[in-house]
Amino acid sequence: MHLLLLFPLLFRLSGSSDSSDVTGPKAVSGPEQGLLTVQCRYDPGWEPYVKYWCRGAAWNECKILVRTTGSEWEVKEDRVFIRDNQTTHTITVTMEKLRREDADTYWCGIERTGADPGAPVKVAVGPGSAAVITGPREARGPERGWLTVWCHYDPGREPYVKYWCRGADFRNCTVLVRTTGSELEVKEDRVSIRDNQTTHTFTVTMEKLRREDADAYWCGIERTGADPGAPVKVTVGPGSPAVITGPGEARGPEQGSMTVQCRYDPGWETHVKYWCRGADFRICRILVRTTGSEQEVKKDHLSIRDNQTSRMFTVTMEKLRREDADTYWCGIERTGADPGAPVKVAVGPATTTVSTTIPTPTTFTAPVATEVPTSSRNMSSLHPEGRSLLSSVHFLLLVFLKLPVFLSMLGAVLWVNRSQRGPAGGGPPRSENQ
Repeated sequence: MHLLLLFPLLFRLSGSSDSSDVTGPKAVSGPEQGLLTVQCRYDPGWEPYVKYWCRGAAWNECKILVRTTGSEWEVKEDRVFIRDNQTTHTITVTMEKLRREDADTYWCGIERTGADPGAPVKVAVGPGSAAVITGPREARGPERGWLTVWCHYDPGREPYVKYWCRGADFRNCTVLVRTTGSELEVKEDRVSIRDNQTTHTFTVTMEKLRREDADAYWCGIERTGADPGAPVKVTVGPGSPAVITGPGEARGPEQGSMTVQCRYDPGWETHVKYWCRGADFRICRILVRTTGSEQEVKKDHLSIRDNQTSRMFTVTMEKLRREDADTYWCGIERTGADPGAPVKVAVGPATTTVSTTIPTPTTFTAPVATEVPTSSRNMSSLHPEGRSLLSSVHFLLLVFLKLPVFLSMLGAVLWVNRSQRGPAGGGPPRSENQ
């Protein structure tokens, strides 16, 4: 191992680096006990070459701390990681658990015959942020899947704006999404954030993960002066095999219920299926599981049933609470890595049922023999909306047609009766001889 580390040193003895082939950020800083990420880019054509990270002010004498294998696999040595993304031509170096004595000049380098190209990076280590906010340090999600991070903060910070930003240097990180100071969820592109001010926790979810999303991120709180923040190293691994598929997202009302159905390939009928909670599938907490049969299993407010004929198992969550919102997984137990499918569960406000009653119009019967239309006779067998419409039509006919006819006939009868009674006074006619 020591001999291997000496070989690139021999090639660097010629003097200065050729920085035109590889470029870096010049200077970065990270908090004590936190982490720091550096990204160096190289020109096309250097993909299969070994890349490395070395320490020392003099390029021809720097000490290699970690190197790639010529592939895209991440390599770790002590507190330093390196990964080569040969698609984007980017070398990513992460230094964790930073100490004050880590401050120095480092180099991104590429091994080759002759003088190695390299780029200097000055690393500074500052004081760690105040313990106002804490995060998980590391989080991992599957490619094309989901990842959820919870950050806790001290009481008294409830109305402050919280945010999620990307970049090794907290002072210069790029804010991807921020809250509004309320508990409403905010979504920007593939990232969402929600602040639960009761539990003093804000949740960040990154969806449709890509390999290039792997980086250093921060949970932060806006305030006058220096913002408190907590670093989170995000890694993206390969997605699980397409043995099982789920809906991706599910939503239910608070105090209500929600059902999720996950399908699996033939051959997995007798395997145990389960429902687990947590952003990282490898360490998610199993809440309920089948027995390998079709019998329903119920635990607390959860139930699971496997229909082995249709190769689908159903999970039901009852009496939903706001804090149930999270990333869950449909999983199948097997020897080796379990296949799983992520499901992002959201809990909305409780639904209310509004009952609307339409008053029945008063029916006036006219003294005229009229034939009842067939549609009116069959009104009781119609849909309620159809009955309401016919009732409205009947009411209009009653007011504008039947009632005027009735009043006209009544007026005619009265006029005839008056004509038969003669002139006013009602007495017999007088004789001319009187």
